[in-house]
Amino acid sequence: MLAGHERREFQRLTLDPPVPGTFGTTAVTLMEVGVLGSRVHHAEPLDQEFGELRFSYNGEEIAMKCEVVRTIPNQSKYPGSGVESGVRFLAAIGESGDRLRTMLGELVSHELKLRRNTPIHDKAIDGDKTVRGKDAQFLCYRFDDGAWNKRRVFLPEQPRNGFTVANGEDTDEMQRLCRVYQVSDEEGRRLIRLFAELSISDVLQIPPTA
Repeated sequence: MLAGHERREFQRLTLDPPVPGTFGTTAVTLMEVGVLGSRVHHAEPLDQEFGELRFSYNGEEIAMKCEVVRTIPNQSKYPGSGVESGVRFLAAIGESGDRLRTMLGELVSHELKLRRNTPIHDKAIDGDKTVRGKDAQFLCYRFDDGAWNKRRVFLPEQPRNGFTVANGEDTDEMQRLCRVYQVSDEEGRRLIRLFAELSISDVLQIPPTA
């Protein structure tokens, strides 16, 4: 059984500014996006439960086969300003999975750079004594009692204090993420977990390619 504080649900990134797109034939605006799905705003009701969400980033189209999982009134102070829907990604079309990970990686890296205004103090990561399971696909970094511990894990849960990445990620980059994590607020740490989840989604092929 998974511990109650471990989570396998992937994070979503708030888009600022929002990104225009289409769901089927309906114009939508992406408010949040992650590797599992998106929250979109639209003035007109969506005309289908299953459809393709299409949008662009840096001139490249990203197209995802989706299922609408919920629709609610727009959460703004202006009544009648449309509705919001949550869509779950079922499959990536063509190279869209890689393009989505690239998009998220660049946007999260930018957000983290904006937050990096606190001096960073190095703390050693104790890996030699805690790494177990040579065949495990993932590495879990935990920050407990002011110290880092690293261990191999078979399931990609994100710990409450720390983050989990795919095994084989660049060691220097992981050291840097640990240092940034130490001085980040809760939102900054959530962004780091989102960044870490991108490598996991690549290994697990989430979303799958159509």
